[in-house]
Amino acid sequence: MKTLAPQLAALVFDYGNTLVEFGPDQVAHCDRALSSALQDMFGPHSFDRLCEIQHRERRSPYAGEFREHDLRDITLSLVRQLYEDLEITAEQVQRLLDVRFEAMTSAVRCDSHVLELLGRLAQRYRLGLISNYPCSRSIKHSLQEHKLAEFFDVVVVSADVGHVKPHPKLFEAVLKELDVQADATLFVGDNWLGDIQGAKRIGMKAAWTTQYVPYERFDKQPGDHEADVIIQHILDLHQLLPDA
Repeated sequence: MKTLAPQLAALVFDYGNTLVEFGPDQVAHCDRALSSALQDMFGPHSFDRLCEIQHRERRSPYAGEFREHDLRDITLSLVRQLYEDLEITAEQVQRLLDVRFEAMTSAVRCDSHVLELLGRLAQRYRLGLISNYPCSRSIKHSLQEHKLAEFFDVVVVSADVGHVKPHPKLFEAVLKELDVQADATLFVGDNWLGDIQGAKRIGMKAAWTTQYVPYERFDKQPGDHEADVIIQHILDLHQLLPDA
């Protein structure tokens, strides 16, 4: 595996399916929790229909201008599609948002080797994180809960920017905050479109990690940038950056 260490001043990570697993099992956990809450609040509904709507909503930001959803808006939309003509109060919406928050954060597990790796990398490089998620509170709480937040000089969440990776605004924001040049920065992520293409289009180097099974899978397209390196496990960064 080639090394990139002499060329780098900073590393930027994706969160879900890069530092922690957040694939089909975790997504299913979130959908079941939301379905259970809806059942308790409003009565029976089609779980298959809920999953279909959720899948469509998760994929749709990657089309067009890469706009991120407003979580409150898509939660209201979900309820109205499952329960026609239902009047829902602000308190009920907030309850569902809280359920979504609890489901996401409880689904995340972080292995101790990730903490060790980030600790070593932080001694040499500036570290940043960019995550596509429509709830900034969930990501930042999860980072704090798993003692990951302390390693990052900057955290950028799509909910705060209004766009999702691969939109350049997220990458520009993290580079500005880190005060580094794109070509001196390595982005590590699992999403071929959002992470690898987004990073390469702005001039970053990119490491594509294939450790976890992704929920959102995007195949290579003609004209796509190639990753600078492919890693099968996050710990392969020790070989890629042997001085860290």
